[in-house]
Amino acid sequence: MINTLSNLISKYLLKNNTSLTKTDLLKIQYTLQVILGDIIKFIIIFLIFLALNQVPLFLLSFIILISIRPLGGGAHCKTFISCLIVSILYFIIIMLFSNFFPRLNNNFYIAFFAISFIITLAYAPCPNEKRPINNKATLKILSLISLTIWGILFCKLSNIQICNCIFASILFQIAQITIVNTKGVVSNAKIYKHFFSHTS
Repeated sequence: MINTLSNLISKYLLKNNTSLTKTDLLKIQYTLQVILGDIIKFIIIFLIFLALNQVPLFLLSFIILISIRPLGGGAHCKTFISCLIVSILYFIIIMLFSNFFPRLNNNFYIAFFAISFIITLAYAPCPNEKRPINNKATLKILSLISLTIWGILFCKLSNIQICNCIFASILFQIAQITIVNTKGVVSNAKIYKHFFSHTS
């Protein structure tokens, strides 16, 4: 469905703009597939958390995710379905952790955020073989700023559920950064192969 919609839109644009090249068309198709895929994933996961009566927690974890992952990078699944499944599991684990994990000693959290800052400083943003990073220094600085803001909020807030959500979200991100830098980049979705095979 995503491929069909993106093809229809790109063909419509090509029909009404003859100046578009084949490469331009492929870039448009790729961008549309990414955007449509993200929208569909969000709607599906939102509906799941709506049924679980956990929408506020989902929205919080989603805000944390989009504020750190685009800056620090991370692993990518090979297909839309696998990405959807991983995303659902990710948010469900965050939800369970947020609701049931007890508050630990403050020294543990201080050590955690200090280590997270060091790992982000050393490794962010993650390398990506399909999407070269041209503004690495800027992304690294923004990653550190984002991490610092969430760390301050964690220390200021007393709500255990919110604090657990922040902690778990950052833990997953730091784990991804570490794994990607030590084990290598996970190949991106199949649409990348189609796009880059025509534009390389």
